[in-house]
Amino acid sequence: MKPLVCIAVLLAAAVARAENVKFEAHVPLENITLDQQVELTVTLERDGNQVFESYRAPNAPDFDLLHTGTSQQMQVSILNGRQAMRMVEQHQYVYKPKKKGALTISAASVKIAGQTLQTRPIVIHVAPIPKNAMSTVAPPQQGTLTPAAPAPDTLRGDEDLFVDGRADKSKVYVGEQLTASWRLYTQSDILKYRSLAEPKHEDFWCEDLFVPSGHLAWDRQVVKGQEYAVALLLRKALFPLKAGKLTITPLEAEATTLQSAFYANASATRRSAPIVVDVLPLPVEGRPPGFESPNVGQFDLIGAVDRTSVKAGEAVTWKLTVRGAGNIRNVKLPKLDKLDGFKVYEPTAKETLDKGDVVRGEKVYTYLLLPVRGGTLTLPQVALPYFDPAAAHYAIAKTQAVTITVEGDPTKVESANPTPSQDNVLAQQIRPIRNRQSVRTRIGDQLWRGRLALLLLAGPPAAWLLVLIVDALRRRLSRETARSKRRRARRTARRRLRVAEYHIKAQRPSAFFGECARVIYEHLEYRLGAKVEALTLGELRTHLEQRGFSKETAEAVVHELENCDFARFAPSASGPGEMRAALRRVRTLLGWIERARPAEKEAA
Repeated sequence: MKPLVCIAVLLAAAVARAENVKFEAHVPLENITLDQQVELTVTLERDGNQVFESYRAPNAPDFDLLHTGTSQQMQVSILNGRQAMRMVEQHQYVYKPKKKGALTISAASVKIAGQTLQTRPIVIHVAPIPKNAMSTVAPPQQGTLTPAAPAPDTLRGDEDLFVDGRADKSKVYVGEQLTASWRLYTQSDILKYRSLAEPKHEDFWCEDLFVPSGHLAWDRQVVKGQEYAVALLLRKALFPLKAGKLTITPLEAEATTLQSAFYANASATRRSAPIVVDVLPLPVEGRPPGFESPNVGQFDLIGAVDRTSVKAGEAVTWKLTVRGAGNIRNVKLPKLDKLDGFKVYEPTAKETLDKGDVVRGEKVYTYLLLPVRGGTLTLPQVALPYFDPAAAHYAIAKTQAVTITVEGDPTKVESANPTPSQDNVLAQQIRPIRNRQSVRTRIGDQLWRGRLALLLLAGPPAAWLLVLIVDALRRRLSRETARSKRRRARRTARRRLRVAEYHIKAQRPSAFFGECARVIYEHLEYRLGAKVEALTLGELRTHLEQRGFSKETAEAVVHELENCDFARFAPSASGPGEMRAALRRVRTLLGWIERARPAEKEAA
């Protein structure tokens, strides 16, 4: 079967229209294979003055919902001197089919001005995956589902914050790599995160594969019907050093979310579950002689010399390279301190690692060999016994023997020892001896006759005076004054408005206008000295005028609170532009409230 190729975008929904309302749904593909995804877009376009009542999403029982999102925009036009406003709202859904056949996505519905509109149900024809064909599913992007992160078994779906820790293998051999990962799942925006306790793994050799260097990178994932933001906190490659039931302790993290930012204990602490690994001992049967326990993996051994012919007195550089996958840092070669015809110097070792999902790389041992006799010498074959955990048996990697030709007799070569120098290298560092009547130093004279003595004498009184000044300033600043109240009120308002800006970016109109109303009420409470949130808007207008607020200020306060109430219950009518305009009006209104002089304060 040939891979499915779609040339034109097919519309798969009927358009429902009623009095300047356009409500439709469409998909780019009606025919897909089982490994593909389908993207459904539901578009609602209406006049800004029409009352929006409710929206119901389509139902797709034969699909897995991978991602959902909503966007809004407002279009303003002027025709014949009259201003017209159109609201365009789009809902995006990404589905993946569960089975083959003709699968149905039910109609979406909306209720506007008492009238219910529906889109036509959409039928998606799902074919089996073609053999010997590459999947056409696009790679995961930022903000979409990440299939590489399996859903935690212990996540119920109603948690706001969850830390998951897991290993890719539950049973390994001693020295075999297992990869442990820790992820953070959240349904709210993370304002601050820090790690309280790193996982402990004392019985493992560890290679860090991922450690966050800055901000966390977030992906989207649907777990048990709930959409979560997922961030990778830590990933480690662990090589067990002994057999038995080994435990990796939990990762403990502290996070402050947008929902908990204003509570007294703003940060929430979460711990992952411990990871228990069953480590098997290396088999005794078939173990070759000279095997070292760290040599677990899949390795090749390569030998090379810098030259095969030297003169007497010259050295040969011999490099043995271990290359493959496994615990490269701890790979051990057999000892080569005695070679027939050579004097062997202590080798140097250099590792180069590629830390992907599997730790691999190479380790180069460099030997310096000095021939001790002439003629034809042979570097013997070197064997590296290792255990392959994938095949569960031992293997041996070997090099080829190398022949070295030495010209001359090294025993007759005189070492070139340089003539020792007769110069006194310390002459420039020796100072002349000075004769004195007594043994003393000048430190005492410099201490008590210089400026340092004045600093030592004046230091304690100055420190005491500084303590008194700081204490007086602290008591003065801790007093409750009109200025301190104003500073505290402004600080609270700035914090509230920052949260409102988060809601604009997240396109949450209801939460945004709730914050705006809250900051207006809190600023009025600061100026009046009493709560006014329980008053109706008409009572609030009268109360403000009685307390000395100007009619313009009182009317502006009531008008803005009315806008907030309307927008909270009709969120689809407010786009980002309207929310930013409301934010500017609220900032201006706070300044008017501060400049008002309530009657009771003037009498005071």
